[in-house]
Amino acid sequence: MKMELLKKKRYNIAIEEALPHCFTIIANAMKAGLPLIQSLQIASREAHPPLAKELQEILEKVSLGRSLDEALLLSEGRLKIPDFSLMVHSIVTLRQIGGNFVVHFENLARILRERERVSAKIRLLTTQGTTQATILGLMPFGLSLILYFLSPEFVSPLFETPLGWLTIFLVLILDGIGFLWINQLSKIEI
Repeated sequence: MKMELLKKKRYNIAIEEALPHCFTIIANAMKAGLPLIQSLQIASREAHPPLAKELQEILEKVSLGRSLDEALLLSEGRLKIPDFSLMVHSIVTLRQIGGNFVVHFENLARILRERERVSAKIRLLTTQGTTQATILGLMPFGLSLILYFLSPEFVSPLFETPLGWLTIFLVLILDGIGFLWINQLSKIEI
């Protein structure tokens, strides 16, 4: 069960990563004067594997008699990927009310690339915050260990007296609170 969910998640992520390139392919094909169906055919051949397979399935449904809108909506309902849904509803809406497909797909590609760039930067910054929290959390223990080896008579009262035990207990509690606090501050929901 978990393996299936993991495979589906990887599959969906691969489709999301392939969408900006696919939008660019469709926009370039339409710039060259090709209609939408032929642009989708080119995208199904040139897009990265999981998305190419999905586009081929859509085109196969169209060749078997379904309308393009219906085939797109069926795939969208099955995949439930927000960016893929954006593509499907963009195509359906532009086909119904008209509009410039080329400009629309170029904008979608640009927006998705920019969003991925920002997401990568956010992931980097949150990872940096987690690393800092870990280092700061481990620092008192590391310094205590170094101090113990350099001057054991200085550190031994911490382990031999009630006041030392209380000090160690407070250090552990406050260190844990600080670690959790820094981790919480570094979490950013995208």
